Amino acid sequence: MRVVLGSPVNAVPKPWLYFEVPAVMVNALDVKKDPRAALGYEGELWVDSGGYQILKRGLSVDVDKIAEVFKRVDAQLYFSLDVPPSPGDPPEEAEKKLRKSYQNWLRLRRAVGDAVVPVLHVYRDSALFERYLALYREAPVLAIGAAVPYVLITRGVPRGSRELALRLIQRAREEFRGPIHVMGMGSPAVTPILAAVGVDSTDSATWRLKAAYGKVLLPGGGERHVTDRRVNFGKAKPKDGELEELYNFLNARGFPHLEDFFERIRTSFEYRALVNAFVVIHSAQHAPRPPTFRKLHALVAQAASKI
Repeated sequence: MRVVLGSPVNAVPKPWLYFEVPAVMVNALDVKKDPRAALGYEGELWVDSGGYQILKRGLSVDVDKIAEVFKRVDAQLYFSLDVPPSPGDPPEEAEKKLRKSYQNWLRLRRAVGDAVVPVLHVYRDSALFERYLALYREAPVLAIGAAVPYVLITRGVPRGSRELALRLIQRAREEFRGPIHVMGMGSPAVTPILAAVGVDSTDSATWRLKAAYGKVLLPGGGERHVTDRRVNFGKAKPKDGELEELYNFLNARGFPHLEDFFERIRTSFEYRALVNAFVVIHSAQHAPRPPTFRKLHALVAQAASKI
């Protein structure tokens, strides 16, 4: 399973200049000119419409404007403008958003072509999810969105939300023949679970954000604050042996520039970001560290072995 790096167009650092990355995803709202030139990247490029950011910022973006951006960018995949339902939305409101996402995909596909990927959203009504899954069955690629609140946040969602989201993703895997991408679920604790389900790819943009907060990501999940500055949340410091484990993980997989590792993760944002990007990319085959995700991984792997 591939983990794609989400990145601002003017990203610093640029991990793809130091080691191989499966693909890079940029946001259509961030695209002004040719993003490849700014990124210094010639590999596989994906463009996200920015539906989640549009929702969070309360913006109104015309589908035709998104189509114009897509047409300007030489990319392999373009993710359709979606309208994600929240876990607390009543079914009728969620259905309106799912229908709008479907209509946006039809318009963008007509304007840009088959490289436009529809986004189907996780929602607590399984029948509603399945109804829209049937509409996307003939798409070349399918993305699944809105899983993050159910799996990684869980506040304001019913008990068993992680299991629900994974069941829906598994259902999509059973019904959909082409590649499946799960949006925004590139946490090292989750990627092994998605790999066991049979998901083809996911993405993460947290590699830079965590580094900016002075944190490194651990293989299998979890983060540790490694700088001397004060922080208001996520204060967990490395336990005995954890940074050595991280070093060994990087070394075994060919991470470049391991010289002065323990000092550089403490003092350099750019170095922490490179470390985090590498961990994100290479964690799909590493067992989850948190007990909850370790249990989910075991259950999913057991179910997959019986198929």
